[in-house]
Amino acid sequence: MANLKRKLEIYEQIFQTFGPGVSACQISQIAALLHVTERHVQTILKKLVSAGWIQWEASSGRSKKAILTCQVEPIDACYESARGLADEGNLDQLLSILSFGGRDAGREFQSYLNDASHSARRIAYMPFHRELEELKPHKVRRRTERFLVTQICQCLTSVEKGSVVGDLAYHWVSNDSATTWQFQIRRGIRFHDGSILKAQDVAHCLNRLIQNAYWHSTYKHIIEVNAFSDDQLEVKLNQTDWHLPRLLSRAESSIFKMTSTTTRLIGSGAFSLAVFSSKMLRLSRNAYYSHETSILDWVELWVYPEWAQSKACAQNQICLQIPDKTVTIRSDKCASFLMIQNPNKTLTKRHITFEDTAECKKLFSRISTENDQGISVDYGDYSKSEQVSICSIIEENDSFSAWLSFLLQYPFENHELDAGILKALDSSLTSIRNERDFNQATDLLAVLFSWLSEQNVVKESKHEPFVLALSEKINGAQVNGYGWSELNKIWISLDSNPR
Repeated sequence: MANLKRKLEIYEQIFQTFGPGVSACQISQIAALLHVTERHVQTILKKLVSAGWIQWEASSGRSKKAILTCQVEPIDACYESARGLADEGNLDQLLSILSFGGRDAGREFQSYLNDASHSARRIAYMPFHRELEELKPHKVRRRTERFLVTQICQCLTSVEKGSVVGDLAYHWVSNDSATTWQFQIRRGIRFHDGSILKAQDVAHCLNRLIQNAYWHSTYKHIIEVNAFSDDQLEVKLNQTDWHLPRLLSRAESSIFKMTSTTTRLIGSGAFSLAVFSSKMLRLSRNAYYSHETSILDWVELWVYPEWAQSKACAQNQICLQIPDKTVTIRSDKCASFLMIQNPNKTLTKRHITFEDTAECKKLFSRISTENDQGISVDYGDYSKSEQVSICSIIEENDSFSAWLSFLLQYPFENHELDAGILKALDSSLTSIRNERDFNQATDLLAVLFSWLSEQNVVKESKHEPFVLALSEKINGAQVNGYGWSELNKIWISLDSNPR
């Protein structure tokens, strides 16, 4: 490890996985992370301890976990080493170490020259009540994970104030039957690792999405996605869908870099994923984001399991320190909780599936009798639904596509509903996609939901408005359909400014 650049890259890998501060880990975990032998890990650890970057307290026994403490930020470790090289006037070696981890040496040199102390960095914190699930756009179902994906990745389109606008795409058009759509992709957009994002990357992601078992019902009308050039994309459908651009703004349709060399999510959004450990997640500002660049340098989500005792599902917080003086913003956006059943089946003992959230558990307790059998399922898992199901729907960035996707995806046939109801449901969903006028399509969707309620198939049991607590010095926040705020929109004032 005489090579300082390589030492920094190794340390950054460890830091990204275990995070700052104290972690319990095994030698085997680090060996697997770095793709080296356990014997070589010992050498690496000694070098990192000697550099003052980590502390390592080993434990006896092969299966015992040691205590790892990451004491310095990787970039700060780099800058500390860079100062000595700068004092020596060794610019070539200085640029070499500033390029560690695939960084652009020229850009990092500017950042190094303008480097301020850690205390001057603009950082916001998001206290959270549970460990996060892995951030994979095609797999994430939970609200906060899906929100974080939208901060890291971009989609072809986005929805702002109810209207579809361009994101990666700046223009799109369909044929007369809305069965073929063409998208023009912006040039010069880069993934967070510096590589150019092309139409081929978009096609790869979307083709993988339509093959995903969980999302198949929503996207099964897409036959294939083809890239004609680096900036031209075509989507072919087997049925009319005038609202495809709106559908392609959803979190699962995010575009990310598919690579076998890393499991870390690499997107092109306003923030890059810098650290993802069991206790914290860090998002770093993407200075080359194609839209509005964030004022914040970092956003960190810290896990506090004990907070789960008092935290409501729809309550979140963004602050500048923990604890902090906060003000509360309430939103007209909310989480909706549904009960789905076969109205023609009268059972003395029901199997009731409910999502593993506090609110769904409460609803189960409220409607169930001592004869009922409750089955807790993962959030968004409808596969075990048979007799009665308690689930939720989050409108996210667009209520239309959220409700449409839910009705397309939910397995109503599992409830053994009357064939006439299933046929009418399928026909209504087709009519909605066939309706070119968005306002009329929205009305048709509302009529469908009202009809399902009248049939006593779907009952809306509860609305829970989102509540966001904010530091008094945070400005520009607006509660979105995930219950958070777009992180690149907020900024910090010098004086408290209660809303």
